[in-house]
Amino acid sequence: MDTMKSRLQGMRNIMIIALLAVISHVYVLWRLVAPDDTKKQVFMTGANDGLEQMLPMQLYLYEKFKEGTWFYDTDFGLGGDFYTDLAYYYSTNIIYYINIIFVRAGEILTGFDTSTVDFWAFNAFFISILKAFLIIYFTYRFLLIIGVRPLHGIIGGFIFAASPTYFRFTIFWSFFSDVFIWLPLTLWALELVIRKKKPGLFIFATAATLINNFYFGYYQLIIAVVYLAVRLIFRRQSDLPRIQTLKLAVPSALIGAGISVVAFFHAVRGFLNNDDREYEVDVPMFSELDWQDNIFYENYLVIILFIAIQALFTPKLYTRYFYRVFAVLTIIFMLFTLSPYIDMLFNGFQQPQKRWHYMLVFFHAVLIAQYLTRFREVGIRQYAVSLIPVYIILALSIYFKEDVVIWVYMVPVIHLVGFLLVYLKGRQPVLQGVNAVLLVLFTAVVSASHTNTQIYHDGITDRNHLFYINSNHYASDRQKYNIERIQDMKAPEQKLDYKVRDQDNTPMYMGFNGTSIYSSIIDGEIIDFYYNDLKVNIRYETISRYSTFQSRSNLFSLFNVDYMMRDEDTYGIPLKFSPIMDDGTYTIYENDAPLPFIRYATDVYNPDALDHPLAREHAMINGIVTDALEPTAQAEPTENLIDEVPVEAQNATLSDGVLDVPEDGGGLNLNFSSLVDQYDNADVYIEMHVEMIEPNKRFTINVDGYPNERLFATSKYRTYADDLLYRVELQEEVPITFSSGKYAVELQSIRIEDYQTLEQESEKADPGYTVSEKGNTYEITLAEPRAGIASVPIVHRDGMKVAGDASGDLDAFRANYLMTGFEPGADDRVITISYSPPYFLVTLMISILSLLISFIYLDLFGIRSRLKRRFK
Repeated sequence: MDTMKSRLQGMRNIMIIALLAVISHVYVLWRLVAPDDTKKQVFMTGANDGLEQMLPMQLYLYEKFKEGTWFYDTDFGLGGDFYTDLAYYYSTNIIYYINIIFVRAGEILTGFDTSTVDFWAFNAFFISILKAFLIIYFTYRFLLIIGVRPLHGIIGGFIFAASPTYFRFTIFWSFFSDVFIWLPLTLWALELVIRKKKPGLFIFATAATLINNFYFGYYQLIIAVVYLAVRLIFRRQSDLPRIQTLKLAVPSALIGAGISVVAFFHAVRGFLNNDDREYEVDVPMFSELDWQDNIFYENYLVIILFIAIQALFTPKLYTRYFYRVFAVLTIIFMLFTLSPYIDMLFNGFQQPQKRWHYMLVFFHAVLIAQYLTRFREVGIRQYAVSLIPVYIILALSIYFKEDVVIWVYMVPVIHLVGFLLVYLKGRQPVLQGVNAVLLVLFTAVVSASHTNTQIYHDGITDRNHLFYINSNHYASDRQKYNIERIQDMKAPEQKLDYKVRDQDNTPMYMGFNGTSIYSSIIDGEIIDFYYNDLKVNIRYETISRYSTFQSRSNLFSLFNVDYMMRDEDTYGIPLKFSPIMDDGTYTIYENDAPLPFIRYATDVYNPDALDHPLAREHAMINGIVTDALEPTAQAEPTENLIDEVPVEAQNATLSDGVLDVPEDGGGLNLNFSSLVDQYDNADVYIEMHVEMIEPNKRFTINVDGYPNERLFATSKYRTYADDLLYRVELQEEVPITFSSGKYAVELQSIRIEDYQTLEQESEKADPGYTVSEKGNTYEITLAEPRAGIASVPIVHRDGMKVAGDASGDLDAFRANYLMTGFEPGADDRVITISYSPPYFLVTLMISILSLLISFIYLDLFGIRSRLKRRFK
């Protein structure tokens, strides 16, 4: 009978938690179903990273997994390993996999369309509510084990799940908020180890955390070690002995880590292969505070509820072990918000990032839940004293913010109910229920108020709605129609250069083989190619994006970019591209000097012997550039014409390498009148070093209409690539203008490119072939077998394998900086190129073996008998 009653109570609590998971989303759901005056359905997705990264990546990965492509595709930017590089986002994300199982089942059963961004925007609500349920449930279970009553445990979980921090994480970077699930689960699992000698959940929590996201696995490691250390140093009498706890915790953590290896190892590889530029800015010990740094009022990221202040100022309850632990943790982490050094610590000692604040939110929610459970122990005098700091903080906050947020008016009402509960010693169940409802309502209002002002402001709601994502700003019907026309014209291996405005992940959500990508993790070889080897100067300086090839025809041809689409606002069409279609808004261009997908070379160039990007372009066209083979040729040097081009300052002064621009638009003027008549249809490659001396701000270098947006000196996203290369069409005068400021400027070289090298190579006979993609492999079928040194514009990664149908393994190597090179034999007609992440099979075996070990290990602790009893 007691067991049945317990199960019924458990089911009731589960239903309450499910209801609260929905209630926590009432405001964002209301913004969706009750559009404003402009009839905008506001999605639970940020207009910046949300629309530019999160939704396109979810759509892209789902389509790839559905078609059986698990690791690599040439349409991932220039091409790459999306399993490794997107592990930071979703490719190893457990929550995402749970989600796409439901999505796939729904697609099969109902036939709804999953191929649009609209679908994934609506899907965000479903998955967030599911996450909120798990967050509340795991927090509730942790709170139960440390002595909190069920009702207050549920309220504590709700405070954590409905917090402004959760919604900020979820709306802008949905995978960030997964960590809200793993934190309470990990601490609950640790308590089971420390108290009950049950390591099973800890193994699962460790494995799940590391599989789900390696980056936040680092955060979780820090807090798990800190929590375990606190529990061991300040051991309770009922806990296991310290040595015994360690003997359980350490092997369990190692087994869990072993299970995660097949995901964790490759995610870390992706991170380590990322560009490794150091953050070269001095970080102060303490932040310069303003009203937005007030964590008790209108902070942009975290709001500490006033009840936590009362709890901290109730010293009588500090005699309770867990109350004391979480009060101290709350105080310490509140102080941590004052120092950027802590932000660096939690970000792997890189640039400061405020992503650890979810821990503070959790600690204060746990403290509040304990305060509510122990509320009847608080005397009237003590309760009254604890209100003083609350009202002092609120008064100062209102004074400095010069605004009263809506939830402030609820504070005295909750205090009045609290006073009655203290006076009656908590003996009124109805009053307790009223208090619980008020606390839930208050938490929801705080969250809604924050979301409305700090998240759903005009800059966001102007874009994250249904009309926007179906407009020409994102994915219009006309854009899709034109892309379909190009897809019908081009071969599968040919690339289309197009992105919608600043949407670098356009190819991901429109489903074509493009040239651009926006991701925090990008293979460092690609970044080196852009910023060091070829100095492709993309419009916006950033370490997280790359796109197009700066209108340089040589590079377009080398990478099989044979089609391009531009709108009427376009600048800088490559010289060797001609328009073939125009619908009045968009123009489609075709490459007049294409190169074949598979190219054979006799000349091998040493990359270290090539001293300029233009020389490197010529070497790649004439032969192959690699250090994997002995060089057989030397490149002809390209002529530096800097002495033949007069340079004058206009609306600026240039002295001793310092350019002073008093107003926007001043700068330099380069005169090419002596060279124009010597070339027909040529480009100029201008190379110069530019650094802003003062002030510290964003600035623009505009080279003949090409606006190159540069970041301010202390930006977290600076490339530190200040040796810049610009391509413009040869004309009598080329203006280079700057934003106002003072710059260190050095004009390094000026070279002319007439594209004779490209034209000659393009006119050669094509080596007849067809290309097909099958899952994770590419097949090149040659019309006639041909031996030699070959390359294909498939971005080389460690783990790339090339095989001939007659010769077998062809020993793939890196060629032309990014491409894949190999030497087919005289009888090879079919060449197969495949990829899997290095050590994938080894890591998979380690994970499987660790999983088997976990079963054996847990059996030592009687897990089979406990499961039999539970499911009788």
